[in-house]
Amino acid sequence: MQQHYFIGINIPPTFKDTVEMFKQKYQLETAYKVIPHVEDLHVTLLYVGTVPDEQLPLVKTALLEIAACHSTFPMHVDGLSYFGASSGPRVVYLSVEESVALSSLQREIEHIVAKQLDRPISERFTPHVTIAKKRKTTDDLVIQKEKVQPIEVRVLSFSLFVIHPDKSPKYQAIETFELS
Repeated sequence: MQQHYFIGINIPPTFKDTVEMFKQKYQLETAYKVIPHVEDLHVTLLYVGTVPDEQLPLVKTALLEIAACHSTFPMHVDGLSYFGASSGPRVVYLSVEESVALSSLQREIEHIVAKQLDRPISERFTPHVTIAKKRKTTDDLVIQKEKVQPIEVRVLSFSLFVIHPDKSPKYQAIETFELS
């Protein structure tokens, strides 16, 4: 089986209490098949998928160059939201305030890596931290979008992750790129 990759920002385990509170409040473990391990919490900057072995060093070099051109910055987790209908969202997540620094980093990564791998550019980016996905019930759920006191995460780096679907935690950073 080929390895699948993504580029993302690790979220520290300090968010465990916030995640637990929402999991209990909305009974997410009962309604969803996938509840990410606390060590797997992240903001995806770009899902890459498979990468031919000969192109992986080129991707890493490009990411190193991108990191050198971006300074560290604050990122704020500010609530709970979802993708899909409120009666049964496909994905439930912690929302992340949009910021120029985060959007700029994501856009540059997507444009350069997509071009390098000859992939389409999406232009759609909703920064978020997934806490539940893949519904296992057809019952109506009552999940409401909520705001919380913004929690700051200092973004010092981003990583290239490989996905291990049969393990927990399932995401392994194979290389981390420090921002300047």
